[in-house]
Amino acid sequence: MAAKLRTLSRAVVRALHTIEGRGSNLVLCKRLKLPVSGRGLSSLGSMPVIALLADASSANGKALLELLPQISETSTCLVGNSLSDFKDLKNLPDVDVVLVAVFAAGNPAVIADLWPHLTRLKWIHSLAAGVDTLVPVLNSLPGGSEIPLTNAKGAFSRSLAEYSLAAMLHFNKQIPRLQKNRTTKTWDKFIMNELHGQTVGFIGFGDIAQCTARLCKAFGMRILAWRNTRGASGEELADEVFYASDGVGAKQEVFKQSDYVICSLPGGAATYHCCGADEFQAMKPTSVFISMGRGSCVDESALVPALTSGQIAGAALDVFEKEPLPEESPVWNCENLLLSPHNADLTSQYMELTWNLFRHRLDEFTSEGFSGFQNVVDKTKGY
Repeated sequence: MAAKLRTLSRAVVRALHTIEGRGSNLVLCKRLKLPVSGRGLSSLGSMPVIALLADASSANGKALLELLPQISETSTCLVGNSLSDFKDLKNLPDVDVVLVAVFAAGNPAVIADLWPHLTRLKWIHSLAAGVDTLVPVLNSLPGGSEIPLTNAKGAFSRSLAEYSLAAMLHFNKQIPRLQKNRTTKTWDKFIMNELHGQTVGFIGFGDIAQCTARLCKAFGMRILAWRNTRGASGEELADEVFYASDGVGAKQEVFKQSDYVICSLPGGAATYHCCGADEFQAMKPTSVFISMGRGSCVDESALVPALTSGQIAGAALDVFEKEPLPEESPVWNCENLLLSPHNADLTSQYMELTWNLFRHRLDEFTSEGFSGFQNVVDKTKGY
C-alpha cells in the first residue's frame, strides 16, 4: 500500500505541470486524500493539510511546486491564490490545517476569505522573515491573534550580512571613485581606507544583525548595538549595547559614534521612521547608512537631503518606503547612494533556504506539536 501511495504521489506531482500549463492557479497535492506511509499514519485525519498561499504561475509558485514532493508523505497540500482554489477545504475531514503564506503575506484578502473555513487551523507560517503585513490581518480576524505564527527568521541572514559587508567595502574602498577614474582614464593614486578598527552600529540586533556582526568582527571592527530587549541573545557579539528604554539619547549615541550604521529593524508602527532627520544629523560627515530591514523604518525625505548636502558620506538601501521605488522619487538622483531593488537576499538558494526551514518546523509540528517551537512571532510586537 505504501509503495502504491508513493507512486501516486509522484504521479500527482507530474500532473501538476500539466495543470499549470493549462493556466490554472490550482496546483494540487490535494488529490492525495489517502493513507500515507512514513510515520505509521493510517488516515488523512492523522496528517495535517497544508494550505499554501501562492500563485502557481509565478516564479515563486513554480519553485515551490518542485519542492512539494518533500512533504507529500507526511501532509496533504492545497495550493492557490483565491478562495475558489481552496474550495476543497470545506470537504476535508476533521483534520488539522497549517496555513503557509508565501512572502508578502500572500493575499490578505484571501486569508480573510478563507478564515471561516479554517476551523481546525493550528499554525500559520510565513516563508518570509518580515511579517509586518501579515500580523495586522491576523489581529483583525476572530481568534487570529491566538493562532501561533512563525516566520523564516534566519533563512536569509547570511546573504543580507554579505550585502552589508559589500556595501561597507563599496564606500570604504571608494569603488565609485575607482570606476569614475577608469572611465576618465585618470591615474588617481589616492589613499585607501580600512574597515579594521572602524565602528559599525546596529539599529536592531536580531538574527540578521548578529550574523553581520560576526563578519564585522572578522574584519576587526568595533560593534555597537541598539535594541529593545535587555539580556536577549547575541549581546556578547557587541562591544557596547544601548537600549531603547534608556531614551532617545541611546539611539543617537550609536549614530554619533559609528562609521557605518546598519538598520535591520522589522516594519510596524513601533519602528516607523526610526531613522530620520535627528539620527542623520548625529552622524559623522564621513559615515555611511545602510538599510536592509523594512523601508518604513527610514524617513527618505530626511535621508535625501542628508546625502545631497554631504551631511553623511553615503548610503546603501535595499528596501524603500514604497516598492517598487517610483520613478519620480528623489532617491534615484542621489549619486552617493548604492541602490538595490529589495533583492539583497534573493540568491539562487533563496527558496530552498526558506522551504527547508519550514520543512523542519513541519517535522516538529507533526511529531511534537509546539513543544520547543522556534521562530514564534510575538504579534503584539510584530516580529
